Order: sequence, then structure tokens, then C-alpha cells
Amino acid sequence: MLITSFMTTHDNGRSDPLESDYYVQAFISKKLQDFDFDLFQTKWFDYRHMTPLDATLAYIDAFGEVYRKVYMRQIDRERGEHLHLVNGESAKKGLNENNVKMKRSFAGYWRGRQIADALGMPYLLYIELAMEFRLRHWQRAHLPRPEHLYHEWDVEKVQLRWEELQSSALYFSEHPAYLVENFVGTAPQNAYHEWLFSQAALRQNGQFMLARFVGEGRLPLDNVCARMPEADFERVTYYLEQA
Repeated sequence: MLITSFMTTHDNGRSDPLESDYYVQAFISKKLQDFDFDLFQTKWFDYRHMTPLDATLAYIDAFGEVYRKVYMRQIDRERGEHLHLVNGESAKKGLNENNVKMKRSFAGYWRGRQIADALGMPYLLYIELAMEFRLRHWQRAHLPRPEHLYHEWDVEKVQLRWEELQSSALYFSEHPAYLVENFVGTAPQNAYHEWLFSQAALRQNGQFMLARFVGEGRLPLDNVCARMPEADFERVTYYLEQA
């Protein structure tokens, strides 16, 4: 069984609140800002502690990683290894220098990140799939840019593919806040536990998967006990004893 772990690629800590507010107010329309209020409850778990700015910087880093991989595969492998791609820090630098191209791209990154958040997807995976579907009907010499990765038709295909993948691969958050040892009952932590229960339910042997999640420190045993009939919980404890 395929197991997939997606960490954020942007790991520079949180932006200063004043700095974050500056970039949002200066470069993001009020309409786009309004969409972010509801996304904290749907975005992938590794990003739920991030401000919209920090999440967008992580998305920019992920975009560069995917862009390089696609460029090397479809255009020029050697040249792709030496591409100078935008990352979160260089994007902020471009905005500070009033770079017109970056200002346009930044809004595209922001909107793409919002779509990924609405779907609850890791950014790398969302960008990879959106790029894949966009390229199927792409007739231009250059690869798709940030503003090309949220066409309605492509997003529908990405969403369907994401639903399919959840049945064949396990997707885990690797943020330490979601380890059982750090559980304090926050809303994101509780939501993550619900995610793990839903992942187990998609598998033929859900009790085995729950035992695995408990053994790996991802899910508290008492939560499993409270959610299951006695006979099913006995199967979970049996698998734990065999591990």
C-alpha cells in the first residue's frame, strides 16, 4: 500500500503579523481575502497553523519544485537542473521591488493556494495534478504559470483524482502537533483524528489500520475505544498485540 507524507516546503517560521498584513493589504484584493476566512477548517493539516501569507509562500515553494520536475521531464533535463525559480523569499523580494510580473503571479499563487485549501490537499499534490490536467490541452511553448492552475474544469478533475487517491494511498500530516504525545484537544487535532478514522474506513480491514495509527502514535487508543463496538475494538487490540 502506498503511503504518502507531504510536508510543507516552506520552513522559515511564521511571518511577523505586521509584515503579513502588509503583503495581504498591498497585493491581494479584498475579494480574495474574504475567501480565506473559511479555509482554516478545510486546508491540509500541515498548513492549519499558518497565516494565509505563510501558506502562500509554502505554495510558491511547492510550485517551484513541481515546475522544475515537469520542465526536466518534458523540456530539458539538464537545463531544468539549473533553473532559477521563484521561491517564497524571492517572491516577497519581487513584491517589495514593485515587480509587475511578480505582482500578477502572486495573485495567481494566492488563488491557487486557496483552491488547494478548499479541497484539503497538500500543495505539492494539488500542483502536480493541476499541472498534469492542464498540460493535456496545453498548446503553448512555456509551461503553465500559477494563474493557469485553477481553471474550473481542471479543478473538477483534480478533486475527483484526490478522492480516488485517498482510497489507494495513506496521507499523513507530519507536523508534530498531530502526534498523540502533543494532543491538547485543539480543533485541528480533533479534525485530524476524524481524518484518520475516515482513512481507516476506506480500507477493507479498518481495524488493522486503526491499530497501526495507534501504534504509530497518530491516534489515541481511548478515542478508538469510544468510537467502536466492543468486538471491533478487540480486533484493534489484537493487532496491537501482534505488532
